[in-house]
Amino acid sequence: MSNVILNIVNVRKSFGDHHVLKDINLEVHKSEVVTLIGSSGSGKTTLLRCLNLLNEPDSGHIYFFENDLMNPKTDLDKLRMSIGMVFQNFNLFNNKNVIDNCTLALIKLKGMNKEAAEEKAMHYLAKVGMASFAQANVARLSGGQKQRVAIARALCMEPEIMLFDEPTSALDPEMVGEVLEVIQALAKEGMTMVIVTHEMAFAKEVSDKILFMENGIILESGRPEEIFNRPKNERTRLFLKRFTQN
Repeated sequence: MSNVILNIVNVRKSFGDHHVLKDINLEVHKSEVVTLIGSSGSGKTTLLRCLNLLNEPDSGHIYFFENDLMNPKTDLDKLRMSIGMVFQNFNLFNNKNVIDNCTLALIKLKGMNKEAAEEKAMHYLAKVGMASFAQANVARLSGGQKQRVAIARALCMEPEIMLFDEPTSALDPEMVGEVLEVIQALAKEGMTMVIVTHEMAFAKEVSDKILFMENGIILESGRPEEIFNRPKNERTRLFLKRFTQN
């Protein structure tokens, strides 16, 4: 049985005349952490959002296990329950408290009763260090706390894969570490993840595979030590040089 969870084949995406993704091919295997790096506008976030069709590709195929997400007959709502997504701006409901944010999808989409949903939510809130904030007003949390709640909310659905879109970019510098620690813990537990990030030290430490994107293509891919220590492409070298000099 194949351990490929996501298989992206010849995916293209344009916005008007702007070709954002150009024939992207990528496999993501079970328990693998794949990190997308590159300059702003290189196509990283668009590619990530295509993986659960928040952005619909113009052509190509995206297979989640054996299901082609591009097939009109595919039940996207059902499959999306197995694809967790964490956004850079949290996307929490500010009019609900922490635990209600985590139980909403469990009750409405999975049909769980409130007691069972809250038990599961508390389990995952504890996992990200937010159990003591279960009754807290979301609007009063720090950015780091909000992002940890967002991660717990995604984990409550017990997804097969987690997608992270620059999960620390909206955080104050002192809050970045607490979120990255949670993601690193998930990696150690074998969670399959695709991450878009500008945190190079984190990418180097947590990733099994790193993809460097530029102008809508994957210019280079490899293990962290290959990309960071022995990049083959001059553009990759120049990009990483900017970070190592800071």
